[in-house]
Amino acid sequence: MKKITLLLAMLIGGLPLINAQNTVEVDANATFVGYANVFELPANGGAWVFGQPWGVPELKTVVDPAGGTITLQPNFNTYGDNPTDPFWVNQSTGEGNKIFEGNTYVEDASLVGSELTFNGGVVSYTLDAEYAAVAFIKVFNLDFSVVKEETAEMVAGENFSVVYTNVEPEDAWVQYGFQVVGVNANPADEPTLGSVVVSAPILGVNDVNNVNVSIYPNPVSERLNINATSEITSVVMYNILGAKVQSITPNSTSVTMNLSGLTPGVYLTTINTNTGTKTVNIVKK
Repeated sequence: MKKITLLLAMLIGGLPLINAQNTVEVDANATFVGYANVFELPANGGAWVFGQPWGVPELKTVVDPAGGTITLQPNFNTYGDNPTDPFWVNQSTGEGNKIFEGNTYVEDASLVGSELTFNGGVVSYTLDAEYAAVAFIKVFNLDFSVVKEETAEMVAGENFSVVYTNVEPEDAWVQYGFQVVGVNANPADEPTLGSVVVSAPILGVNDVNNVNVSIYPNPVSERLNINATSEITSVVMYNILGAKVQSITPNSTSVTMNLSGLTPGVYLTTINTNTGTKTVNIVKK
């Protein structure tokens, strides 16, 4: 009764209500949606041209549920599918002719009306400097005519956190995910333009015991032992450039990996279990 009375008093008195709070993490098993906004080049005025749903693979986003990662790249298909179309490709210079904003995100109606935090880790960031990538939360009104957006920079080997607190009654759609912006690219340049690989938040060496996963020794010379309280479905290791160097599917609560063939350095290791995914820095001596 006291809680109801307080709530009524707050409503009558015009005092702000406390919004519910939710936290979500990068989850490669979630259902991702793609959307593209296309703009003229800055030299041509930079005006918005159109926006429409876009296939996630066509955005050059690779979702890897087994590895627990999402790889983001510049858009290549608009150039690759239309090399002779002057709308997409400058026929004089051979360069892309539009700014392409590729959005890969999860849309979750259950998050409407609450404050939201979106957390994740950046396994690697090798994206060419001509392109920009951010993590975001976008909140729209019912007809998508108004958007409120919060973003966070992504840095290789570090975690990111996007926070949305400006909850309003008009909120109707909530999206959280990633955006890559830049000139639509020639597929021939794909190897040099790089990517961003993201995962669930990365844990430090001293954080692992808090999530029911133990890893030892770390740093490691040869054999790395991983134990968990739930079944480990896969373990995937990446070097600092984002290349996959080892991958196993033990389907067991314990596993030993032979790392003697790896060069010394830091490896970001994603551990997928039946109850969740964690990414950890492993130091190879």
